[in-house]
Amino acid sequence: MCRARRVRVRGGCDAKRALNTLLEVSAQENRSRVGTETGTVGPGAPVNSRHRGATGNDIVTNPRRSLAGHMHCWPRVIVPTKEATSAKPLVPASDSQSLGALSALARDLTRLESNMVALERQMGPALQAVASSRRASARNLIHYIALRQDDLRDVQSRLSQHGLSSLGRSESCVMGSLLEVARRTNEALALRGDMKAQKELKRIAQAAADGLSWEAANRLLHEHTRDALGPRPKDRHIYIMVTAPSAKEADRPWMVKMLRAGMNVLRVNCAHETEREWGQVIRALAAARKETAKECRVLMDLAGPKIRTGPIAGSGEVVSWKPTKNDLGKVVEPARILVHRTSALVDAGVTAPFLRINDRAFDVVRVGDDLRFRDVRGKKRTLRVRVVAKGQLTCETDERAYIRESVRAELLRDGRRMHRLTLEVDNAPGAAIDVKVGDTLLLTRRRVPGRPPQRDAEGNVLSPGRIGCTLPAALDHLAVGHPVVFDDGRIQAVVEARVDKPKRKGDFVLRILRTQKEEAKLRAEKGINLPNTTTTVPSLTPDDLRALPFVVKHADAVSLSFVRRPEDVRRLHAALDRLKRRSIGVVLKIETRVGFENLPRLLIESLRRPPIAVMIARGDLAAEVGFERLAELQEEILWLCEAAHVPAIWATQVLDTLARTGVPSRAEVTDAAAGVAAECVMLNKGPFVDEAVRVLADILRRMEKHHYKKRSLFRKLQVSTFASV
Repeated sequence: MCRARRVRVRGGCDAKRALNTLLEVSAQENRSRVGTETGTVGPGAPVNSRHRGATGNDIVTNPRRSLAGHMHCWPRVIVPTKEATSAKPLVPASDSQSLGALSALARDLTRLESNMVALERQMGPALQAVASSRRASARNLIHYIALRQDDLRDVQSRLSQHGLSSLGRSESCVMGSLLEVARRTNEALALRGDMKAQKELKRIAQAAADGLSWEAANRLLHEHTRDALGPRPKDRHIYIMVTAPSAKEADRPWMVKMLRAGMNVLRVNCAHETEREWGQVIRALAAARKETAKECRVLMDLAGPKIRTGPIAGSGEVVSWKPTKNDLGKVVEPARILVHRTSALVDAGVTAPFLRINDRAFDVVRVGDDLRFRDVRGKKRTLRVRVVAKGQLTCETDERAYIRESVRAELLRDGRRMHRLTLEVDNAPGAAIDVKVGDTLLLTRRRVPGRPPQRDAEGNVLSPGRIGCTLPAALDHLAVGHPVVFDDGRIQAVVEARVDKPKRKGDFVLRILRTQKEEAKLRAEKGINLPNTTTTVPSLTPDDLRALPFVVKHADAVSLSFVRRPEDVRRLHAALDRLKRRSIGVVLKIETRVGFENLPRLLIESLRRPPIAVMIARGDLAAEVGFERLAELQEEILWLCEAAHVPAIWATQVLDTLARTGVPSRAEVTDAAAGVAAECVMLNKGPFVDEAVRVLADILRRMEKHHYKKRSLFRKLQVSTFASV
């Protein structure tokens, strides 16, 4: 069994040391042989283990034939014979402590295994309802939930001290990983003469033989990803999803550009436009796929019960720009008007009104062009284009111009009409409610327009502002002390009182706690989040049900927005059954606190009808749980999805500045790189979104060589080896 070693014995103490040295040598050589037999680590081991499992102690093999038809054998366990262990070994105090620590670890691992088995037994009926092709994945998720009911940090620390896997990367194969660690722990005990450990080794081997192997678990995740998102991209493993812009912009040339840049899934947002425009977008994609011979799935995103601010009185107020004149009425300085492209980000500090034009019209404008229109008084006015920058035009006029909301205009170049476009007013002073920290604000369910507050000369509120809600039923369970978040977290408030007066019954008095800047502007159609309020509004709205017949006919998958409970998933499944489209993929959008807390239940329910995926909608989720907790929650969602072998979609503001302006920020490049832990990364629309797709594809290709899920992959570093160059 072991190579012969000459041990010089001098007295009793030397004999004890000799015996324990021999046992340690045997254990080390056995571990070395185990690593060699399983092929876990070695000079020829593959660098990228995305399709093969991880390295080291995390590998769990299965004696049964794998899905690919290869036979994997458990490494041979070397157990001392009765003759070798019948005599009580002479163990020094230090080794006795080590034995006690190993025995305690073995008991902890057995307890954790028992917890998993108990929860699996408890979840038996739900497990049987899961599709047979997803049952192993559902069982693994149940094991993961059972494992994470304990605080394992102490156990992990003790495992690491003994050179064992800390179970920190066990999501894909929970029971197999735990049994492998238990096997190695009991092997160490058996080599020290623990007869109970020898019996435990046999039981562990049988339990592992009936379980899921690490390789099979990884294959399941990749198979389920292809089912939901389509064929794997040729040059990377992570998919890229892009949100389609308006039908006018998302034409065939745009689709060709996106496909060649690296788009794998097109997302159509059903909250905007109608079936007519959706059809145009999908037909343009079909033509582009034929032209490029590239695959691309279609995901149609149901709008769901989005809670938004209502209309605000004065939003149709006239805005004007006037030049500076001297006492004789002569223009000494023209009026300067900024015109932004529709998709451009505008600095939050901008308070003056400005104009917007759509992206296509913006791309046509050149320095020296004129924008001619009739203002609200019917007078002809001309804006001269002086500067064309990324996302912004600077125009001048020598005449005062009045515009209400929007106006049709002509683009003239050297006197010839080049284009017709619409100038839209943005940031109009009467279209928003000004709020400051400490202000009161009235949130109403009544169908009345919002209004700004009345203030005294010092800015104190005399009469609070008022804002409506587009979904009054969402306020049914709002109570004193509950937080209310507006505009993706830019304005945060708390309910201070509920109004019970007959004419204002159901209104809520809010106290503003935090704003993005000293005086924030709350406008119509901005999101409202109620993090601590129970919302009984169904995730599937009447508008969603009306859109479903078109969706099931044209899309590969449908996303369920604001999903909260398993009943929401069952309601969608029932609607799909009525439309005879059971096989369509379903994407669960996790964008509420309740949705996150119920994610294990949502996954078990959805696994009854694969294929499925999960989208981490980080915008609304951050508003619900707070930006401080977002990083923690998005990681936990990734872990749960991996445990269920369900693809995760990393979404919201990925490379957003790059897509809108053409220049990325350092922070968003790091965020995009973190998306390698998901199976798909989603980009939003913007004039430079094709460049964003190319940059993202390059980032993902590079990061895949360094990371797979939570595992770091050690490819060769291209850095100095301290040798002189």
